[in-house]
Amino acid sequence: MSNIKKLEELLKTDVLVEVNETINELEINIKSASKKDAKDLKAELEYIKQVKQYFDEVILDIQNDKLTEEQALDILEGLEDMRTENQEV
Repeated sequence: MSNIKKLEELLKTDVLVEVNETINELEINIKSASKKDAKDLKAELEYIKQVKQYFDEVILDIQNDKLTEEQALDILEGLEDMRTENQEV
């Protein structure tokens, strides 16, 4: 399987699912948070929305044949690094 296909599958079945769940959770938590906490949560929500936008754009690039195997590999490696960092916490 090509790196592009691996990336597309990972984004659609795992990464974006998790990102969307995080967005939903943050939106719910903002409603019940204190003003100070809500401010921090809103900042985190904005960041997560930017992450989602980036991955949505990657999927569009894949669909429009604008992503190279090398770019896909770089993104896959970045995702793997992020996953490793999260497991160490």
